[in-house]
Amino acid sequence: MTKVLERNVNVKIFDERGPTLRVQGSLLDVEHSFHIELLVEVETGRILQARAEMIKRPYPTLCLPALANVIRLGGEVIGPGINRHITERLGGASGCVHLVEVAQSAVRFTATYLIDRRTGMSEEGLGGLSEREHRQRWLSLLKNTCQVFRIDELEVGLPNVREPIGSPISNSFSSRPRSLGREEERRDASEV
Repeated sequence: MTKVLERNVNVKIFDERGPTLRVQGSLLDVEHSFHIELLVEVETGRILQARAEMIKRPYPTLCLPALANVIRLGGEVIGPGINRHITERLGGASGCVHLVEVAQSAVRFTATYLIDRRTGMSEEGLGGLSEREHRQRWLSLLKNTCQVFRIDELEVGLPNVREPIGSPISNSFSSRPRSLGREEERRDASEV
């Protein structure tokens, strides 16, 4: 019989359109029910407050000391290097890998939302622009953050948009990785 286990990491952002965001993250699985809450300044991305709790944990007393590290996120700025800083402050021999996981998830989602909040990007939608015009408008801010905004050094200034995985051209998803056939391998190698 196959044993199936699941872990859910969820993030919620509460935005009352003031100077701060309240961010809640949770990590839930068979042995864990962890929750983190951050208060983040919109203008700077600075984490003003951080707290966490371990409602369910594998070791009722041994896991708890790792919670003392969470306050060390206060003052950190959500920007380049934040994932490394989270690992340094919450992980390692005095930390907890699961607190790192939930904190990094919360920060990644918050970083994305901060771009939106600061630019008004989603409020205006495409604003009557084509996808390519909209992409070009935000390219300098979102350069190389995902395949849509990817810029290859040889093609600077030229749109470089490939068909994404799962597009109508390749719309077959599987829960298992599949091996490529020889023809697909040659084609993929020639695209690199």
